This record gives sequence, C-alpha cells and structure tokens, in this order.
Amino acid sequence: MAKNPEERFENSPEKTKKKKKKRKVNPIKRTLAVIGTTILSLFLIVIITSSIIAAALTVYVLQFADQDTVDISLSDLNLDYTTFIYGYDENDALVELASISRNADRIPVSIDRVPQHVQDAFVYTEDERFYEHAGVDWKRTFTAFLNEILDFLGSRQGGSTITQQLVKNVTGDKEANWDRKMREIFRAAQLERYSPKPTILEAYLNYIGFGGSAAGIQSASLKYFGKDVSELTIAEGACLAAIPQSPEVLNPFYKGHADEKGEYAGIFRTGKERNLARQKTVLWQMYKNACISKKQYEEALAEEKQFVYPNAKKDDDDDGNDIQDWFVDMVIYDVISEFQDMYGIEQDEASDMLYNGGYEIYTTVDIEMQKTVEAKYKDYTTFSENVLADPPESAFICMDYSGNIKAVVGRIGEKSGSNVWNIATRSPRQPGSCIKPITSYGYGIENDFLTWSTVFTNKPLDTPVIDEDGVSRKWPYNYNSKTWDYGGYYTFQALQRSLNTIPAQLIEKETPQAVFEFLQNRFQITTLVADDANIAPLSVGALTKGLTLKELVAAYQPFGNGGKYYRPTSYTQVVDANGKVVLEHKYTPIQSISKESAYVMNKLLQTVIEGPNGTGRAARLVNTPLIGKTGTSQNWWDLSFVGCTPDYVSGVWYGYETPKEIPTGTYYSSSQVWKNVFGDIAEKEEGKEFPECQDVRELYYCTKTGLLASGTCPTGSIGYYKSTNIPEMCSGHHEEPKKEEDSSTASVDWTVPAVLH
Repeated sequence: MAKNPEERFENSPEKTKKKKKKRKVNPIKRTLAVIGTTILSLFLIVIITSSIIAAALTVYVLQFADQDTVDISLSDLNLDYTTFIYGYDENDALVELASISRNADRIPVSIDRVPQHVQDAFVYTEDERFYEHAGVDWKRTFTAFLNEILDFLGSRQGGSTITQQLVKNVTGDKEANWDRKMREIFRAAQLERYSPKPTILEAYLNYIGFGGSAAGIQSASLKYFGKDVSELTIAEGACLAAIPQSPEVLNPFYKGHADEKGEYAGIFRTGKERNLARQKTVLWQMYKNACISKKQYEEALAEEKQFVYPNAKKDDDDDGNDIQDWFVDMVIYDVISEFQDMYGIEQDEASDMLYNGGYEIYTTVDIEMQKTVEAKYKDYTTFSENVLADPPESAFICMDYSGNIKAVVGRIGEKSGSNVWNIATRSPRQPGSCIKPITSYGYGIENDFLTWSTVFTNKPLDTPVIDEDGVSRKWPYNYNSKTWDYGGYYTFQALQRSLNTIPAQLIEKETPQAVFEFLQNRFQITTLVADDANIAPLSVGALTKGLTLKELVAAYQPFGNGGKYYRPTSYTQVVDANGKVVLEHKYTPIQSISKESAYVMNKLLQTVIEGPNGTGRAARLVNTPLIGKTGTSQNWWDLSFVGCTPDYVSGVWYGYETPKEIPTGTYYSSSQVWKNVFGDIAEKEEGKEFPECQDVRELYYCTKTGLLASGTCPTGSIGYYKSTNIPEMCSGHHEEPKKEEDSSTASVDWTVPAVLH
C-alpha cells in the first residue's frame, strides 16, 4: 500500500537533513532572557506609574499653589500677652500693682534681649537646620514620611520646622491630614520669603507654652527662675528649651502622677527629674553643633539651678491671679470702658482685648494712701461702735485737684474677689444736700443771684406739692425739723445749717432748666435725666437715678482749685505690646465757675465745718484747712460727706445697697466716718492752704440787714464778696426781719415729703 505523501515527506532525505541541522537552546541563556524581559517590563511599569503619580502630584501641588497660598504675616499670630498695671511709690519709683491675663501668662520680649546661647538651645533642639532651610526641612519631612509608612523609628516623628509651627498657629489650620501638610509647606516657604530668621525665631519664642499658664520665654524665665530672660545661664536656657516638647510634664514644677497612697514616686518621675534628663539632650545638641565649648557643656551639666517656686495663695475666681485691690479693679473697668468706646465693641470683647493684649497701664494711685484706706475699711469700728447684725455698706474715693484718683474702696470688710462691684464708682446714689453747692448755691454765686449775706426767709415755696396720695403738701421742710422759723437767714447760715427751704427758693428763682444745664455741663454729671430739671431734684438731691460718689466728689474740685473741673481718671497712659500709646488721659480743664466764685464758695463751705451750727463739724481737722458738705437722702437711706483739703477732694457714702433706713444711734455721722477714714491722711497736709483770690473783697456787713456795714450799724461781721456783686451800703435802718408763726404747721403730715439735709 502506498504511503501518505506527508509521511513520505517526513521521511524524505531533505527533512532528515534539516533535523540534523537544528541547534539546541542554552537553558541559562533562556532564563536570563526571561529575567531581562521581566525587569524591563517592571522598569517600564515603574516609569509609567511614576510619571502618572508625578503628574498627579504636580497637579495636586499646583492646585495648592494656586488656591491655598495666602498672605502669611506674623502679625496675625494670636499671641495672648499678660497686661501689667503700674503705680508710683512715694519715691516716684515704678511699682507693679498687678498682672492680669486670661488665656496665658505671656510677656513680649524682643529677640535682641534673648541671649544667643538661649536662642541656640531652642534652635538646635527643635529645628537643627533652622538657619539652613527655607521654611521646610526636607530631610526631616522625608524621614517622617517614611517612618509614617514603615515605622522604622518605633515612634511618630515630627517633621515640622519652627517656621511651620508658626504657620500652623497663625492660620489655625491644624487638621491631621496631608492636605493640611501641603498647605503648611507652601505657607512656611512664603513666610520665610518675607520674614527674616530672627523675626521668626522671636515670634516662636514668644508663642510657645512652658507649662500651666506660662507662655513665651520671658514669662517662663520669670516663673521658673525669677529673672529676666537676658540673665539666663546656659543651663537655665537649656532647662527652658527642654520644656516645649511636652510642657505639662517636662516643666520643673510638675509633681508627677500620684500612686494609690497619694505619693509622687516610682516610675512616674517628677517634672524636675524629667526636665533634667531632657536638659542633657539639649546641652548635647548645643555642644554637637559647636554652640558651646566642652568646658561650658560640662559646667552647664554640673550647674545647680535655683528655681523660684510659686506662691500657693491664689484667688480661684479670677483667672488664677491674686485678689486685686479696689484701685486695680477700677482701672481695669475704666480701660475696658474706654476700649468699648474707642473700638465700638462689646464689654466681653474689650475685656479679652485688655487681659490678653500685653498692655502696660500707668495709674494715678497713691500706693500708701490706698493701703491705709483699705485697712480702715476692713475695721468695722471705723463706722460704728456697735456690731450690727445687718450693717450698712460704705464706699470712699479720693482724688487730687487735677482729677487723678488716689484711692478708692468699694465696700466694707475683706474684699471677696477681683473685679467685684464697686459702689464708689458704679452705683448711682442719692446725694441729698451734697448737691446744693453745685446747684442752687454754686449757680447763684456764679451768676450774682446772691452774696455771702443775702437775706432769705425760711419758709416753704408758695406753690405746694402733690404727694403720691394726691394730697397737697407744703414743701420743703428742713432737716430734723417739723416747723419753719420765719426769721431771716443769710446765705452762709442757710448753707451751714443745710436748710432745704432756701435752696428751693433759689432754684425757683434761677429756673430749674438753667441750673440743670449748669450741673450737667459745668460739673459733667452723666446720670441726669430730663425729669431732673425740676426744683426737688436740684435743691435737695432727689434725682431720678442719683449720681456716683466718683462724680459727686469730682464736682467739688472747683471749690479748691480756683474753679476748674478735671475729668477724674484712674490712669495716665495705656501702652500696647508694641510700645504704642493707645490711651492717654488729657488734662483739659473746664472753668466751671470763676476764680472769684470758687473762692466765695470755698469760704461758704468752710462754715459747714467751722460754724457753730455746721452739719459737718465732726469732720473738723486740727492742722489742715477743711471745707465740705453733708448729705442725707429720703428716709435716711443714703448718708454722704464730701470734704476738700488743700491737696485732695474726697468723699464717703454709706447706706444699704437695697435702700432702707439706716439705724439711728448705731452708726457715726457721715462727717465722722470721713474723718475716721481720711483724717490721719489729711492732717499730714499741715501748713498748706487753699488758693487765694485777690479780687474777692473781704468786707464787713451789717448783721441786721446783710448789707455792707456803715458807721451807724451797731454790729457787723466779715463776709466775702465777688468784685462783680458787692452789696449796697446799709442805710442805718435796722428793722429785724419779721418772724411769723405758721398756724397750719401742726396739721401737716410730715412723713411726706422726705426729710433731707
């Protein structure tokens, strides 16, 4: 059988020859070829993948470069600085009265005051290549990135530079993701482009925390060593540089974790021990980077540091600060109020601004006077011989004749806390007859309506008043009297006795609106309302709101300084953290009354103290001239006294915060309380006198008519008269002013209106 053609071909001689000629492939070469092809493929894959990733990263980075590169300024860094309040002692030396802060105890310091070894301690511990990089340390960043993935260092490592840490705090951008990190990198680079290294380091050293409320290198230096940063040794600088890594446990005052027995021991080391261990690392970094010599390194290691441990006596209700005195309280309130007006902000915002702004406030306080007055107010015998179950409150304020407040107390007894309510400066009260010199008598003397010896008849107004029950009453009547003596009284006698009838007559004659404007504009009373433009409020002090003791006392300045009124102030300057004066008190006087009027009023008010019927006799001093006026409001709710010596004008108030009658016979008179509080201080003004006024005439007047005495007048006395308002000469007719009896007196219900004096 014939074979298949294909079979024949397979067995043909030609095919046989070809099989013989075919070579065998070397298995090693074949393996190498496969490996090469694989490597080439992988390389191409890596190249392609890297290109894709690089392109994606480029787009990602460019996206941040376009939309997230914002203007970065260190001025935007939210640094909360401590505010300091100063006064001057008797030697004119500056004294720190208080330091206040809310979020952190931070004191700004310029980089040139920080020693180089202190700067180096922080730089070579926190950011070793700070002076070499341009905001980002790529070596640290890359190492931190790999460690995040591979964890080859055993713990998380920060890659942020000092500049990046500042950026984070300037922007408040602290999200824990890569987007934030990219933004931070770009912003750090931009910040370094416009800010020199010393400026960045200064901001960093002023910002970082050092445990507790201490923030910033200066605050830390004072807290732990009690010295200015410029005085820090190498060891002390290294000690502080050891803290920021973990401020709450690395600060030297940290006690450690207590065990079950409440003891701080065992593996939970104290902050002092932890700090010492890290301090060695800081010193090694400084030595390694040639910042200090080997000798300095060894000496710093061996140095025994002297810490200043904190005072445990703190007030828990006011941001951790000591309880402030009354004067500091007042200054804080005044500056906050000024900030509100100046910046158009609410009280809370103005308060934060003051507490965190690093201001320096220079006050007007007399430190010794403030201490003396506060001590008097802690002693209840200043006010009463008896201990009362429900004692009244009291307040006091003193200022000089330029309006500089020297001392203030807002309540009786130990001060309960800081920034408590101050009655002297913040509580309007009824002034009673203390208002008369700045209304009826002051206006009358200034405008020549009356003289020292003008004669008035002691009687109520012709027009009766309608009381709350709709009953018509004669008004007013006098302090502690239910009858009118219808005799003639001279001006000085009416003021000395604090008669109510004559001021009411004066206000009626002078017109209430004119006197109201006089009081409001010439004496800067801010609590008046339209309803106070009336006879009762202006003659006996029955004001709608009342007025503060601070404003009442300030209104008496013109009677002791030639007629000038100065707005009262508790500070002279407020300086911000950059050294700029942001508030400065302007001593711009108002000539409230003329020099002649002021001199006559001074002499009139002297009779209140020296006269035989003066209501302020209890305040009389031995060595120092004194003028003043008492005041009692409705139903004995408020008792006041304002006294002027040649150097000071001061006043006291007492009563209940919720008005009610003060128990009679248990409390000293207001003039006696004033003397108890201020008498010893006032007596030190021995040999001083009130300013004279040569234009005022000292003349004899006829004690029968009140006119100038002539040769026919049987008796006369000295009076003081303005050159523009000298009485006529007495004619010699000496009829006594007719006295009349008021038959209706017995039927009057004397409980309404109030007794005022």
